[in-house]
Amino acid sequence: MNRFLSAAVALGLLLGLTAAAQAADEKKKKKKTEGPDLAALFAKLDTNNDKKLTKDEFNAFKGLQAQKAEKAGKEPKGLAAAREVWFSKLDTNNDGSLTFQEFSKIKDVIAANPIQKKKKKDTN
Repeated sequence: MNRFLSAAVALGLLLGLTAAAQAADEKKKKKKTEGPDLAALFAKLDTNNDKKLTKDEFNAFKGLQAQKAEKAGKEPKGLAAAREVWFSKLDTNNDGSLTFQEFSKIKDVIAANPIQKKKKKDTN
């Protein structure tokens, strides 16, 4: 009887740990596919809290991916030009600022207009 109880408790613990690990994996996968919280990102970029992003405020946008620690101080090549394109594509009413509704399309705009790194000129 004691062996049965011990085996049952051990099995219960094993199943509990497995379920917790599986739930953590699913949470990581969900977070990966969802991406960043756009509302929080918009609020962070909107430094004057007027519910609009000016071009200057949008210029603080570094992209949706977290930068690696060693490159945190450097802006990727081609990002400034890409930001110009992104802003113009997002500003659908051409008023020079972005509402959250306009900004919420950022994932699609970035996917359609990726950063183009400048090619080095041949010296030949």
